Amino acid sequence: MKFRTTVETEMKGLHIHPGDGLTLLGSCFADHIGRRMVQSGLDAHANPFGVLYNPLSIAAWCRAMATGESLPEDIFFESGGLWHSWLNDSSFSAENREECRARLENVRREEAARFRSLKVLFLTLGTNRYYRLNDNGRVVANCHKQPGARFTEEQLDVEGAKEVLGEALEALWQVNPSLQIVFTVSPYRYAKYGFHGSRLGKAVLLLAVDGICRAHEGRCFYFPAYEIVLDELRDYRFYAADMLHPSEVAVEYIWERFSEVCFPVETRSFMAEWEAVAKALSHRPLHPESAAYRDFLRQTMLKMERLTEKYPKLADTTEYGRLKDLLKY
Repeated sequence: MKFRTTVETEMKGLHIHPGDGLTLLGSCFADHIGRRMVQSGLDAHANPFGVLYNPLSIAAWCRAMATGESLPEDIFFESGGLWHSWLNDSSFSAENREECRARLENVRREEAARFRSLKVLFLTLGTNRYYRLNDNGRVVANCHKQPGARFTEEQLDVEGAKEVLGEALEALWQVNPSLQIVFTVSPYRYAKYGFHGSRLGKAVLLLAVDGICRAHEGRCFYFPAYEIVLDELRDYRFYAADMLHPSEVAVEYIWERFSEVCFPVETRSFMAEWEAVAKALSHRPLHPESAAYRDFLRQTMLKMERLTEKYPKLADTTEYGRLKDLLKY
């Protein structure tokens, strides 16, 4: 007898190899999967512009990566003794405007340069709802706990979401024609909109993404993280304590399902080898000055060098540089 259904996850034509450039933009779900990629030794950047929820804000940063345009001046504001950006979350907030702007500009320049050789861009959509500033009409990525009277809440319909995302994709492909896009819809449930309202918003996103993927077969893909949580796992034990976010177990299961369809044998083999190095890199010695620890570092470096012989791009990673620095002392 069969007691549960399994969601199909076939994505023909998408193969991620060690060293491929990967960037993930979108909701906190992109953070979870992105961190898992980094832990596995993949060249991934997870939400470099902070957490983004709505298609308009995600599309804006897609265009910024593609065009390399400077940031507009009116996105910065002061509140509670800190300066913030309307286009980002509080991870970019700073004590003064100049520092806030510098943090964001540095990341924007880095991601724009990296984008030209990017292999896959992951876009995780959270909600079709967004907030617009009443004083200048700008769509915000984060309200930064400002009074609700400062904003007007609006919604994208299916055609509006398709148009916004489609225009962003065309801008991306003008700069990087071989770029592949993987869409996901976050399984997070927006209780503040009501559970029916949350489902309606997800339906808008799902229909919009389905239309885009059909129009750009082979360039755009959909990974059913939303359906896996709702249909395969389908139990509150797979949610965090707030009963809204997926639990760590659910995220790990989704990662396993994603690995099965997107990582060829070469990548899975690399990840297994990397795991041993990663464990060594996370080791915190009681006596870092000891001869035993120095020998441990040398053995770890040998493992890393054997990996870099097979995967040369690893020599440019932060972990490789950190290990070399440790061996200098």
